[in-house]
Amino acid sequence: MNFAAVGSRQSGVEDEPASFSPTPDSRHPTLALIAVVLAVAAIAFAQSYARWLDPIIDTGRDLYIPEQLANGAKLYRDIRYQYPPLAPYLLALITGGIGHSLLSYMAIGVAQSFVIAVSLWMALRRAAGVVPAFAATLSFAALSFCGASTWGANFLFPYSYGATIGMTLLCVALAGFIYQRNNVAIATLVLASWCKVEYAIAAMLIVAILTVARRLKLAHAASFAGAMVGTFAAASFYFRGSSWLTEDVFASWQHGARAQRFFEVVSGAAMWRDQLTQLALGLAGIVAIALLMRTGRWAAAIPIIIIGILIGNHSFFRAWALLQYLALGWALVRDRESPLVIFAAFSVASTLRIPLNVSPSWYGFALTIPVFALTAYTLLCYIPRRNAMAFLWVVPFAANAVGDLWQQHERYALKSFPIVSSRGTFYDWNADRARTLNALIATVHDGTLAVMPEGVTINYLTRTRTPLTFHTFTPVETADADVESSILRELAAHPPDRVALVTRDVREYGSRGFGIDYGLRITAFLRSHYHVEQAWHGERFDATLLRR
Repeated sequence: MNFAAVGSRQSGVEDEPASFSPTPDSRHPTLALIAVVLAVAAIAFAQSYARWLDPIIDTGRDLYIPEQLANGAKLYRDIRYQYPPLAPYLLALITGGIGHSLLSYMAIGVAQSFVIAVSLWMALRRAAGVVPAFAATLSFAALSFCGASTWGANFLFPYSYGATIGMTLLCVALAGFIYQRNNVAIATLVLASWCKVEYAIAAMLIVAILTVARRLKLAHAASFAGAMVGTFAAASFYFRGSSWLTEDVFASWQHGARAQRFFEVVSGAAMWRDQLTQLALGLAGIVAIALLMRTGRWAAAIPIIIIGILIGNHSFFRAWALLQYLALGWALVRDRESPLVIFAAFSVASTLRIPLNVSPSWYGFALTIPVFALTAYTLLCYIPRRNAMAFLWVVPFAANAVGDLWQQHERYALKSFPIVSSRGTFYDWNADRARTLNALIATVHDGTLAVMPEGVTINYLTRTRTPLTFHTFTPVETADADVESSILRELAAHPPDRVALVTRDVREYGSRGFGIDYGLRITAFLRSHYHVEQAWHGERFDATLLRR
């Protein structure tokens, strides 16, 4: 087998890409590998069907807001939103044509997943060959597409469409740079920047690295900077009259003690010992496999397979929290002409938010996708050169894929209780919550409704509007006394017809609950101005509907 040295070429663009044989199209089962990826994606989709949505947490924001925008609302003025504006306005444009049903949003999730898979395949196929393309795309299809590490960690109904749309654009940019379509890549980086702030930082870092590495001309860097300035000026003009930066995108709540704790959990810093242990385990496994391969003896295949399975618990990817920086440093110092610098730049830039938690779980379900590409390129192309055993690097990719598919099977199997609405039917794991929400949906048909804490999904399901700009009421966003005062002013000025108080576990924010250790003045206001219309109580979920 010919593991050609990609690093010796200009970029793998002018010539045929280095691959695993002199005639890769005829010698390798390309169609068979694509079929495997499609089969894995189909399994992930089928076993999770209609079970992706959490009826309380996060996702409802991106289901509710686009329809309000289509009906004349304006982001940041009428609705508070903690991210840049591209995703909700893009969703409003799309759903304006295909409808606002659960089926429509599912189609959007499938479409962006398809774009990511194609971008990964094209980038790796061009730069490295069929097998690296297979490994990276397989990892996305198995680990991220329908991920179930937490609810909302999937591409069908994610915790934030800004996260998934932004990553889709980043993957298109990655393929654009590999194909030397730099103008396309720059344009998609600019668009990604308007999905989430961390993507804006990632885009700036990617452009800076590739400019330093002389993979981008100064003119391209200047066009990126100009486009960023121009789009910022356009956004500032459109959202004039609102404090969209200071009160939404860079709101003070994101820097408080509760927010600091939350983001420490996201980054892995809160459990740094455990994270470093997993990183070390993955690193040891990768080193062991590399050493066994150097023997050149096929008897080493069995221990390689065993080690690959052992690090199939995301430790394999966690190791790249360190290895990605080594890869970037090597590429900048020794091999700037290799695609390695591109893959490493995207990997490092996309995982800045999760430096000790580089894993395709929770926030990492989207952020680690460029890590898949770097890992596949490095292990299956760049390092092996002519090592005939190098295809065994596929083992840890496959082990992680199988492990995650089984985890998804077990977790989604718990979601067997239907929640029925005019938007569509989906399934929940909590029987009490499903029963209560079905009753609530059947009760609320008109008027305005505010849901506390974080239940704007219920507004979407009941087709009701909240007159408040606030809609989450989680402690990280609303526990501050000044923010609570703002909410009270809105409640007095624009009181909703109804308020629904629902069970929402907020321990992840270090809080015991709404009305228990935060939101006390809000609950006092509600007691004074509202009466109980109906209440539902269960062992694992409560809801109280208040009427003004």
